[in-house]
Amino acid sequence: MSTDKSNHIVTSLPVRFQGAMRIGELLSRIFDIDKELLGKMILAKSIGMIAGPRGGGKSWLALLISYSVSAGKCLDPWGIGGGVPVAYLDGEMRAAGLQERFRLIHAGNTKDGSIATVQRNLYIISRDSIGSTIGSIDTEEGQASIDALIPTKVMLIVIDNLSAWTSGGREDSSSWAAIKNWLIMKRVQGVAVLLIHHAGKNGQQRGSSAHEDLLDYSILLSPLPSNPERKDTRFMVEHTKLRDYIPELRQRYEYSVWTKDGALSFECVPVGFAISEKVAEMARLHENGNGLSYEEIGKHFVVSKSTVSRALKKLRDQRSANGDGDGEEVAA
Repeated sequence: MSTDKSNHIVTSLPVRFQGAMRIGELLSRIFDIDKELLGKMILAKSIGMIAGPRGGGKSWLALLISYSVSAGKCLDPWGIGGGVPVAYLDGEMRAAGLQERFRLIHAGNTKDGSIATVQRNLYIISRDSIGSTIGSIDTEEGQASIDALIPTKVMLIVIDNLSAWTSGGREDSSSWAAIKNWLIMKRVQGVAVLLIHHAGKNGQQRGSSAHEDLLDYSILLSPLPSNPERKDTRFMVEHTKLRDYIPELRQRYEYSVWTKDGALSFECVPVGFAISEKVAEMARLHENGNGLSYEEIGKHFVVSKSTVSRALKKLRDQRSANGDGDGEEVAA
């Protein structure tokens, strides 16, 4: 509290309000805006979950999110990563297998600035490379052991997966109670947490339904048939819970992940969106007069710039093979 030159009392609210607030105090207070870590969905202090069946793409998506947030790269359909420190905790994969997956993702990054950012920001904690003595997040001793491994500047912790990081793989309400306390502590510290979890036989997340209560967002993955040409991993992305108002995420998306020329490629489009049926219109929008850029076309069709680029390149290659044009690349 202080007094200005007019002898008027000047007060300011502390960072943490001690005790109950009247409605007037709540409405008049100016809160800090939570930093966006990935678009408007993953914010500082947020808690989220990705659930899906075994082999359905959960780890691929978790790795892509971790990389995008730490590298400051865009990941559809969520948006741009914050370029902040991330800790990825892997409890299932062999260290060599985890290395290969990150190698494929990293090989697809061609921006020097982004490469430098991710190399500075992304921390990997592998149970296989450290050993089973790390501990579990459903005991106080395990939480302390894990916390000691996570750099203090980390703003997002990705737990892959919930079963592998709990004692005996327990997913009941008593096990969740201890995890819940740890998650709340992370929120108070300003740290976001993303939990990766298995789906049960009914296709929904496995274990106690209390898992959903604390979450700011929940994503359910459902497997889709692979594309024979790409030999990809395909899955549907559905946001089953969104605490914040993000209307563009209310629709479902189809994800495709595959490797090409030693690097990971991925594509995200709204469910039912057939690129082959839209590519002619994309080409018309790009080529006519002062045509639209790939980014502008992507916004028009609600797909990524890279999806537009791949579609138009394939069309040019087909035209060139058929003798309908020279097939040269057109600037985006």
